[in-house]
Amino acid sequence: MKRASACFVFCFLVCLLATATMAQAGGFALYEWGNRALGMGTAAYATGNDASVVAYNPAQMSKLEGTNIYGGVTAVSPSSEVYVNGDKSNTQNQVFGVPHAFATRQINDDWTLGVGVFTRFGLGTNYNQHWAGKAMIQDALLETFSLNPVASYKVNDSLSVGGGIEIIKGFFTTRKGVPGDGTFKVDVDGTSLAFNLGLLYDFNDMFSLGLAYRSPVHFEGKGSASIRGSDLPINNSGNATMIADFPASYTAGLGFTPTKDLTFEFDVIYTQWEQFDRIEFNFTDFSASNTSEDFNYKSTWRFQLGAEYCLTEAFALRAGYVYDQTPIRHEYSSPMLPANDRQIFTLGAGYKWDAWTVDVSGMYIVAKERTGMAMHDSRGTAYDVDFKNGRTWGLGTSIGYHF
Repeated sequence: MKRASACFVFCFLVCLLATATMAQAGGFALYEWGNRALGMGTAAYATGNDASVVAYNPAQMSKLEGTNIYGGVTAVSPSSEVYVNGDKSNTQNQVFGVPHAFATRQINDDWTLGVGVFTRFGLGTNYNQHWAGKAMIQDALLETFSLNPVASYKVNDSLSVGGGIEIIKGFFTTRKGVPGDGTFKVDVDGTSLAFNLGLLYDFNDMFSLGLAYRSPVHFEGKGSASIRGSDLPINNSGNATMIADFPASYTAGLGFTPTKDLTFEFDVIYTQWEQFDRIEFNFTDFSASNTSEDFNYKSTWRFQLGAEYCLTEAFALRAGYVYDQTPIRHEYSSPMLPANDRQIFTLGAGYKWDAWTVDVSGMYIVAKERTGMAMHDSRGTAYDVDFKNGRTWGLGTSIGYHF
């Protein structure tokens, strides 16, 4: 019976993941890897208790007994107002699905193995076809899917370590307007390798420390480029290569459990966004010249605080707050990612019965306004740009099974 239930859960999560990836992912650096964690402001590096610890801190797998399966999706809907030379445009309303699926298996008292599929980086921006800044960008989509096999080792009753290899499949598509009512489009994909490490130390029954590291990612995507338009004298296509480096991150989390029913966690995440300095495009058999776009991001800090209170053995309530710095310097702002420092507010709940777990969460993100930016398109045309009213809603569900 347990094996039949496990097969059902696994098949359900695979189908859910396949369906969700069709909706595609939003944002750039993502942390929505589990809805218990999201309900606590993604503070799950020192007090995680489900299989999503594969992504947050694999050392925590040492506390998971038997076999655990956990997965779901978070729907994210971002929006913002963009003013170009005083003319208002809105990013198009979209809903992106951010999926996750994990499994862990305790081999013996010391070793635990796990695997996860989740989204580490994602971006989705889409403007009206005739908006004032179409020569800078029409739309952009970055989606990545990480396959992360990991292992953890329990050194002693207080200390555990873990780590694994991350295989990242990435897709990037962007379009911008060109003279003659045409469109310039680049569509590439590629596979990269990275790794992650984790450590968990329990000082006592009340305090725990979690440390996690994710390595930088060198992405080289290959695909096509094209220029199309009914009024253009040229309609051609060719090969394209995109090269970019995505950042490493370091996390320290402190967990505090004053009673068996109440848990707090505070995390600090440092992301080396300066590693993402530019995107290079190389073209062959195509009329466009090789080019690059400078981003010159700065490294950032993310602070997150989460709490969980178990009303009963079966039912838990959660809340979280996050302050997330933007890596985007004012002089290098881009409509591809209209963003500034963000505040994130989250709520969640969980219910357990028998071997099953259901977690739900919601989040609301408020981005700080950014005004007075000077931007240029590829032809050197100057634009005065303001970003205002950046808002994002999120709602997610995860289902788990233990045997």
